[in-house]
Amino acid sequence: MLHDSKIKERVRLLAIAGTAVLAFTAVAAIAPGGPAARAAVSYAQPGIAVADGNTVIAVQTSGDGLRFYWNQHGTSNWYGEQVAANGTTFSAPAIIPDGNSVVIAARGVNSSLDFYWQVDGTSPWHPEVVAGTRTTYSAPSVAQDGNGVIISAEGPSNSLDFYSAVNGSPTWNPEVVAGSGTTDSAPVIAASDNWVTIAAVNGVGLGLISYMAQDGTATWTVDGPPGTFGAYVTAIVPSMVAYRGLDFVVETGVEGDLDAIAALDNEPGNWWSNRIAQDSTAASSPALTINNGDMNIAYIGGDGNLYFYWALGDSVDWNVWQTETVDTAANL
Repeated sequence: MLHDSKIKERVRLLAIAGTAVLAFTAVAAIAPGGPAARAAVSYAQPGIAVADGNTVIAVQTSGDGLRFYWNQHGTSNWYGEQVAANGTTFSAPAIIPDGNSVVIAARGVNSSLDFYWQVDGTSPWHPEVVAGTRTTYSAPSVAQDGNGVIISAEGPSNSLDFYSAVNGSPTWNPEVVAGSGTTDSAPVIAASDNWVTIAAVNGVGLGLISYMAQDGTATWTVDGPPGTFGAYVTAIVPSMVAYRGLDFVVETGVEGDLDAIAALDNEPGNWWSNRIAQDSTAASSPALTINNGDMNIAYIGGDGNLYFYWALGDSVDWNVWQTETVDTAANL
């Protein structure tokens, strides 16, 4: 269980407040229910974030396209639109707000790294290529850092790569965080208090490892020896967000449990953990975000439907979760 005293002191999460409307182009609402779900298969992890107070989700479709959903906070009405056509997207997407825009990163054609952005209240999505052919071998992770965007992904020969760009600039600056044979999954990335944290499944494919660096430096500190990350062992891609001085990681453990891990973002090696749910039906890894202090999780279930879980942030144990169906398997 997470240390209650430290969480209450450092991260007193708030109850739901506010109902701001996300100003995206009007699209048709998705009705509950819908066509019957197809047989269970494995799906890419959805991307989830909060923009203008509302939850936004990005999904790789069965035709390797890219779709975007948004929900008015406090309602169960979901809206969807296409970001990129079939045959363009070959990984789970990563999504975040960035100023007055929403940005999405995904693995593209021929193992490239693609980036899309849309200004709130406008309809077109603008594409960019972050890295070209045969550079990217996992789903990317994206975060906002100061006045720019940072992306991490598994590179050639199981390396770990990092990219950064200043807002408004099409120039992406690459770095190698860890060399060949170090990384065996899509990484997750978070930035807070002038620190960047990246976590991924280690090079042997079992157990999480993380790296931390201060902004403006190229020195990455390995957080623990390969194969260790708190007390948890996993071969599943985790999800991570930074919030009020902590990095929160959610992962599906080897027994199908949904686990939370947290650490002070400027203290490498100081991780503690909490098991928050048991759900062995997921067909994708979970995606985590925090909306006005509340914990939000998206994942695709064993029936192929896209689900949304949320819990009031003032519950330190995060053990009371509400469930919504965002969309059915027939549309994914």
